[in-house]
Amino acid sequence: MSERHHDHRPRNFNHPNTFRAFIAIDIEPDARKELSRLAGSIKALCHGSYPSSDMYHMTIAFLGDITDVQADAMCRVLEDVAEKYKPFVLKLCRLGYFAQPEAATVFCSTERDNTLLSLAQDVYRAAWDVRIPFDDKPFRAHITLGRRVDLSTIRLNSIEVNHVPFTIRGLTLYKSTLRPSGPIYEAIAEIPFISSEN
Repeated sequence: MSERHHDHRPRNFNHPNTFRAFIAIDIEPDARKELSRLAGSIKALCHGSYPSSDMYHMTIAFLGDITDVQADAMCRVLEDVAEKYKPFVLKLCRLGYFAQPEAATVFCSTERDNTLLSLAQDVYRAAWDVRIPFDDKPFRAHITLGRRVDLSTIRLNSIEVNHVPFTIRGLTLYKSTLRPSGPIYEAIAEIPFISSEN
């Protein structure tokens, strides 16, 4: 393995037991601004819980509770995954929701992209390789805008989504802390793709 990413692996955790973790890709400012606009349009009409825009991300794999040792092992295999990819572009596409309309998880999807699907499959394989249990339901590209949203007074397809492009430059391992006011996300390690200039 190359030494290229070693500075991005976690050195010392302050979590003596386990912590909730997930692997995600981050959202660039222009797309984040459009997502914030969309969330604001929905929030003006619908009750629900809406995270701040700095928490927007696209989850690739939810790992559940993992140990520090598992986190380090996960980062090592993610480095191998990252070696296979160069930065690539996604575009925001349309609004949708999971669960029931009266208590929905509202999201914005991205246009179908084969590189993204391949990346998700490689991340799943990496988790299997280091024997970390994870939520292996089929990957769906989406960015959550709100939870427990009452959509009974609105049709999401009435809100126009600007197809803003954003570049995916790597993977991030996050720690998730659940609080009554909503989850808090902390970036544990960032694993960049190969530079497109290489």
